[in-house]
Amino acid sequence: MNIAIFAITKNGTELAAKVSRHLTNEGHQVRLFRPGRFPGEGEPFNGPVSRIVAEEFYRCQGLIFIMALGIVVRLLAPLIKDKRSDPAVVVMDEKGQFVISTLSGHLGGANELAQDLAGAFQAIPVITTATDVNGLPSVDVLARKYTLVMEPFNAVKQVNAALVNGEMVAFCSEFPLPFPPMHGYKLIPWDKLPITRPPGWLVVITNREISLPHEKTLFLRPRNLIAGIGCRKEIDPEKIKEALLHALKLARRSPTSLRLLATIDLRVQERGLQQVAREMGIPLVSFSREQIQSIFSRVKNLQHSSFVQKRIGVGGVCEPVALLAAAHHARLILPKTSREGVTVALAEESYGWWEQDREVPII
Repeated sequence: MNIAIFAITKNGTELAAKVSRHLTNEGHQVRLFRPGRFPGEGEPFNGPVSRIVAEEFYRCQGLIFIMALGIVVRLLAPLIKDKRSDPAVVVMDEKGQFVISTLSGHLGGANELAQDLAGAFQAIPVITTATDVNGLPSVDVLARKYTLVMEPFNAVKQVNAALVNGEMVAFCSEFPLPFPPMHGYKLIPWDKLPITRPPGWLVVITNREISLPHEKTLFLRPRNLIAGIGCRKEIDPEKIKEALLHALKLARRSPTSLRLLATIDLRVQERGLQQVAREMGIPLVSFSREQIQSIFSRVKNLQHSSFVQKRIGVGGVCEPVALLAAAHHARLILPKTSREGVTVALAEESYGWWEQDREVPII
């Protein structure tokens, strides 16, 4: 985690240095900011701290303030936008007695950061999120823990409110996960989902687009789909996007679960492909003809076109690049589909594999 630490007093600067060393030892990337008139570790600043806070707010994943909570509230008020993007914010008093989770407690990880610092400095953690106070596993913490995207996001608050108010929430996962104790949830086996009629909220972990007879349904989407794409030169971005969404519809998979777009290196500079990747917030990766040819020799039943072979030197693009970009234990769930000059194939990774570091040329 990239973390910025701010102190504005002499005692606060000394504590900030200790906090910085602790977090650095835990593997975080830390920058410490202190007033120039106080000697010590970190980067000195002169003038109002608000300017630096505004810069670091959008750069960092976590901010730690060693000062009064009221000061922090005034500094952050103009910057706060959305709990999905705001950084984790933790406040400590300059004597290190209290560690207060202030902003993005669940999604940003401020609650965990506060607990960690409290344990390291024998301080009292101050956590006020209702699910934590009541010892309940909030749905957004589960999503963060297992790298899931919440859909629709505005249902998260309602699911957590139902848990806090003692209402039972039904929970079903297509994937076997090492869930912690799930107090407040009624666990439903995946094969029983079609016949389940829970009275309240239903939370489902799947990348599938499924119709359920429940108005109160929150989907948690794993990012484990790879779309391999082939296209003509200078093709319109809308045609690429339409072909991609059509392929997902054929496979009955959610666009939210897309993790990567993949293509051949001959097409990676295409404006249409790059625009679609930017709009969807998904990396675009590419592979050489040699890499593509190697997978044709290893994987049977890939579609091969003599016409494409003559044009670009390999017998196909979308199927092999989808498999090349995917992590281990991936499988094609949708073979090559063609639509108005665009070919798309979909590969699905086994849940969890996409979190591993992989050397892929990201454009």
